Amino acid sequence: MGFYNKIDARQTGYQIMNPTLLELPRGGNSSHDFLVIARTKHIAKNIHHKQYQLARQVATFANLTYDSFGRPLLKTGKWSKLLVEDFGVPEHHCKGQHNIDKYIGPEDMKLFWTRTGEPLLIFTHQVNDKNMCQGQFLIDVRAALVELEQVLGPEFSSLLPPIRFASPAGLRRDAPPGQENHRRYQREKNWAPGQSPFSSESELLLMAEPGQLFRWISNDEPVELVLGAKDQQSAVEEPYPATAKPGETWHSRRSMTCVHDVMLHDEHVHQSTPMLTLTLCHRGSCEPDRQNTVMLGMVQRRQDPPAAPFTWYDRRIAVYESSPPYSMLSVSKKLTYHGETDSRYIWTGSMSYYTNHTEFPPPNHGFLDDEIWLGFGVNDAAAGWLDIRASELVADHYLCQGAPAEYRYYRQNSLA
Repeated sequence: MGFYNKIDARQTGYQIMNPTLLELPRGGNSSHDFLVIARTKHIAKNIHHKQYQLARQVATFANLTYDSFGRPLLKTGKWSKLLVEDFGVPEHHCKGQHNIDKYIGPEDMKLFWTRTGEPLLIFTHQVNDKNMCQGQFLIDVRAALVELEQVLGPEFSSLLPPIRFASPAGLRRDAPPGQENHRRYQREKNWAPGQSPFSSESELLLMAEPGQLFRWISNDEPVELVLGAKDQQSAVEEPYPATAKPGETWHSRRSMTCVHDVMLHDEHVHQSTPMLTLTLCHRGSCEPDRQNTVMLGMVQRRQDPPAAPFTWYDRRIAVYESSPPYSMLSVSKKLTYHGETDSRYIWTGSMSYYTNHTEFPPPNHGFLDDEIWLGFGVNDAAAGWLDIRASELVADHYLCQGAPAEYRYYRQNSLA
């Protein structure tokens, strides 16, 4: 994939990492191109005579410019603001992972424009619950950052729908009986918001982990599992790898997904970015329908010594049907970035279409020749991004068993 570009936030006074980006319209009261929310350094904090490490998220506005070598650069001004500072209590109890109890504050923030124009922010935060120690929360950016509407101005703000997440709304899924204390349900992290272009504009989907797709119902109810038991499971098409002999293809026994098969690993895999939808043709050459349009998102699994020679993230793009039953269709080869080295591991948390201010709100659906921006942190010390064509994200994939003939046809044409 392409060379990564920098985000220069020095004027804010914060060292930032792990950014998420929200494209803004031109005009209004400001000429800012993007809202950037990113993690900054943890700080030590003593609360009730107990020492914690407090995570902090900083919001700032940035413009697209160029450095002295002509390379693209996102540069912020001096203004910045810490988000969700006074939310929740510090007490939480991670069973079997007591070292996590000292970490508090918002983490892993992800920005997402909905089809109706809601600027949403999903994040991880500790919770004082008998089973869960970290949960997922959703808030409208206009409620978390009133300055956004000031930047948009009355013309664009008037186009947005009413705020339905005025304060952080907890997202929870029901654990299967007997699994309430399982690690995957204790620490809910990195859920990926998404929408189908073939359902209601207000429907909000959440991919909790590969093959686990939920629908938001209300602030008072658990999210609703969208997939049936059969559709949660998938497997890579044999032979895998291509040199495998009959009967040698490995399949995950516990997770039972095509993602785990391709990764040759049965451990937990995190969602990495929000979900986008993609029509497998160039813009203007076809009309989106259920056969030629897919949903995709990045997943990643961190690997650390001694199991790996150095810390790195195994990143993949997982492709699903864009309408029920949302079956997994294919999984990409490993995604690597130019400039990524042993000592500079990259955590990716942001993926969005870039419209160059031609659409408002910016869509989460596009075509093969559209531009996608990925935002990421470098070595927990810096922030970067890169721009690619959407076609690159579906170029090198392993098919999952049962992928329909229509997907195979349109995907093959997309490579032509």
